[in-house]
Amino acid sequence: MERIKINVPDSYDVIIGKGILDKTADFLKEVGIEGKLAIVCDSNVAPLYLGRLESALKAGGYDTVHFVFPAGEESKNLDTLSDILEFFAESGLTRRDTAIALGGGVTGDMTGFASGAYMRGISYVQIPTTLLASVDSSVGGKTAVDLKAGKNLAGLFIQPKVVICDTDTLNTLEEGVYADGMAEVIKTAILGDAELFEALEKGSPRDNDEYVISRCVAYKGRVVSEDEFEMGVRKLLNLGHTPAHSVEKLSGYTVPHGHAVAMGLGIMTRSARAEGLIDQSLEKRILSLIEKYSLPTVSPYSSKELADTAFFDKKRQGNSISVIKVRGIGDCFIEKLQMNEVEALFTRGIK
Repeated sequence: MERIKINVPDSYDVIIGKGILDKTADFLKEVGIEGKLAIVCDSNVAPLYLGRLESALKAGGYDTVHFVFPAGEESKNLDTLSDILEFFAESGLTRRDTAIALGGGVTGDMTGFASGAYMRGISYVQIPTTLLASVDSSVGGKTAVDLKAGKNLAGLFIQPKVVICDTDTLNTLEEGVYADGMAEVIKTAILGDAELFEALEKGSPRDNDEYVISRCVAYKGRVVSEDEFEMGVRKLLNLGHTPAHSVEKLSGYTVPHGHAVAMGLGIMTRSARAEGLIDQSLEKRILSLIEKYSLPTVSPYSSKELADTAFFDKKRQGNSISVIKVRGIGDCFIEKLQMNEVEALFTRGIK
């Protein structure tokens, strides 16, 4: 079992290990959580882990209630957020009570957002059950829901009290869902972990989920500790995400986040090669690694469609947007572009 501390003002541990879901009550007591627990999960996760978690918590002396919403990115909206808030109120939650996000990134985002808004803030806990949530969205305190205009346009920062990652929950993931998480793993390796990049080239992360998740969490933890509110270096974590968010919106969110990120990484990699930032050998290594995990590197949309949609990206500031460019493994940088330059960037990266 691994423990990684996220050193923000309200610091917390990310606990990673096999079979630790049943120890959740012990972990909550370690951080002083008392009162009622409101578990939020989706319709896919509920039949797998909700009963088991509630049993473990009740055995530990906790009173629990639960809310289940329809699975899918299409539920990540203000209507579902409102339903969660109403559930908190109807369940009689007070400021001494705690919400638990049991599931993937959609669940974690909405539960965190609702926790930050309800009674101006109650504590919450992340229990990720997907690789994507384990390596990325459960850590760092960013929460959001989608608006009609674009992805993650309404949200807030709120750090969890603890993150509990039971790697056994990944065993029930379909291959496509697991691959979604691999896009963020590969992104992390490109940003700052050459050892992880080489390990992914040589083997399969399913052979050692705990190692892969720990490396990703450690990297993100260092970045978040330096820049909690994404004013500087934390923007690096958006590598590939500007085109990815456009792909998601253009597809009506039928393209999963990880697959869209993989396309975004492909675009930014080919663009870096076209600009002379990387050589052909590194371009091939990155694209081959993405494809190794059955992820796409090519967008079905034109550079103009992607650029026009990027205008609604939350990272846009006035008539400019910050994009992340690749210069090498562990060598990426932030560049501010005018919005009228984005289409050319995407054109260089579209196969």
